[in-house]
Amino acid sequence: MTGGVFLLEKAAGVTSRKAAGAVARALGFRKYGHCGTLDPDATGLLVVLLGRATRLAPYLSGGTKDYSFTAVFGISTDTLDTSGQVTGTCDCSHLTGKMVDEALESLTGTFQQRAPLYSAVRVDGKRGYALARNGETPEMPSRTVTVANWKRGELAEGRMALSATVSPGTYVRALVRDLGESLGACAAAEGIRRTASGPFSLNEASADPCGSVSLLTMAEAAGRVMGAVELSMEEARSVAHGNDISRDFTGTAALLGPSGDLIAIGSGSEGLVHPSTVLALPEELA
Repeated sequence: MTGGVFLLEKAAGVTSRKAAGAVARALGFRKYGHCGTLDPDATGLLVVLLGRATRLAPYLSGGTKDYSFTAVFGISTDTLDTSGQVTGTCDCSHLTGKMVDEALESLTGTFQQRAPLYSAVRVDGKRGYALARNGETPEMPSRTVTVANWKRGELAEGRMALSATVSPGTYVRALVRDLGESLGACAAAEGIRRTASGPFSLNEASADPCGSVSLLTMAEAAGRVMGAVELSMEEARSVAHGNDISRDFTGTAALLGPSGDLIAIGSGSEGLVHPSTVLALPEELA
């Protein structure tokens, strides 16, 4: 294989980069990436891109993501989750499920979210986590996020299980912080677990980097997010050279060779499809 997409069930205590690297080594790829970082303590679905599939990142990373997690009320931490240092406490004995429901309404839809200090977001060219480790506390920038499909469990002993669907770039830790603030209290996240990323589900993932059932071809992965255009061998060779082909197709499409392999990602309009991302070499189609 020149490339593939592996659906990994990431364990806690490892960075996304290291987890993706372990998959790449196990499957014999030198080049790798992933679609959306998980915090080291977070678990769940990590979409790992291998070999030439790293070029698919712009097409596979833009979908919503589903998470389950727990809000621990009564504490705030520097990292916004329970792995960090406690920076404050508050009395949350008065909180009720109805109060949480009302607060979740204010965190539904599209709004501005302030990035956590302990994050990869840059401030004046430096990562937030690097500044934090140096004892600095800069004002972190905000970004537009969208949150939907809130579900909650019962509030018991200051803890509540939650799940939500979020747009790319949303920090679950910050959602829990904001939930606490909306309640006039404080809260930290625990047990963050990604259960879906765009069209990919944790149910398909494997914790074993050698789990072949969790390895998708580039064509299979691209087919989850876009339509397909089938090419003749002559057209496939032309596309591999970066040439347009005549097709009545509008939008983004996976351009597939006669054997079903992904030749390129194309953009179609006005009777032509232009190969915007070429994945096959001309000599491979000789």
